[in-house]
Amino acid sequence: QPIVRELRSMYPEAEIEFLCKPGFAVLPKAFGLGVQALDYAKTLAWHGRMLRQRYDLVLDLQAKFSSWLVRSLVSSPLKAVYNKQRWLRQAIVRGNRRAAIESTVRLYYSALEKVFPNRYTPNPKILAPQLVVPEYAENGARLVKRDPEKKLIGVFVGAAHATKAYPPQQWLELLRLAPQEYQFVLLGSKADADLAAEIGRECDAVENLCGTLGLAELIVVIGLCDAVVSGDTGPMHIAAAMAKPQVAIFGGTHPRLGFAPQNEKARVICAGLDCQPCSLHGLERCPQGHLRCLRSIPPALILGELKKLIKQPK
Repeated sequence: QPIVRELRSMYPEAEIEFLCKPGFAVLPKAFGLGVQALDYAKTLAWHGRMLRQRYDLVLDLQAKFSSWLVRSLVSSPLKAVYNKQRWLRQAIVRGNRRAAIESTVRLYYSALEKVFPNRYTPNPKILAPQLVVPEYAENGARLVKRDPEKKLIGVFVGAAHATKAYPPQQWLELLRLAPQEYQFVLLGSKADADLAAEIGRECDAVENLCGTLGLAELIVVIGLCDAVVSGDTGPMHIAAAMAKPQVAIFGGTHPRLGFAPQNEKARVICAGLDCQPCSLHGLERCPQGHLRCLRSIPPALILGELKKLIKQPK
């Protein structure tokens, strides 16, 4: 979104297309920049159509084989791919504790630097991501049964990988320790539904919406929340882009990999163990079998950070 915002500021009348999988098409629309989502399809016919596409500029902000293929097929006088810093990230995962990446957003700017060197070098001031709530935000009341006397806290209980998911019993302890003026809503994908149901059975004072919301509806619900608690997940970045007070819990990954939320209202909690990070994006089990990176983070610490955030003026 910051890269698109930069392009929009330079070319107010430009037609900007953002290539993504159909399930994520709502995100470029939520950029609030008049961007057209271009649906990706992993088919020969779709790629054949891309051979006929003509652009003035193509930026690859993924740097994977699939994006390389599309970038190679389309016609454009200007093409640039961002510097993914693979070797640096691998060094961090292998245990280099001095190495750090400021943010992935900073890396994305490297694509702009290649095309506009006079404007973006050296060290431009980067913009933080921003999302706007979809137009039907007024229907948010039908999605969450909100108590107007309480603070609404969105909790993303799961993660795509086990080494990024805070343990269920610790979520339960957090919910039980929370003051009565907090109202919790459990959020996540269908894959998190069983975990959320388990937590919900043990703690009646929560609403479980895991697996029931589309991406646009999820953005609406995050917009209604007074604060968000999550692991290192995609929704963590959505909350950050909406400038929500948030607590972000890092387990098997690490903020030094460049994935910390770009949000002044964020509090990042990381145990900082010698074995962190054990991977770039998370694993299905702890390589050392103890998951201490998450189990050593007390729920009271998370709750304490949450209370500080909610007391601060918006």
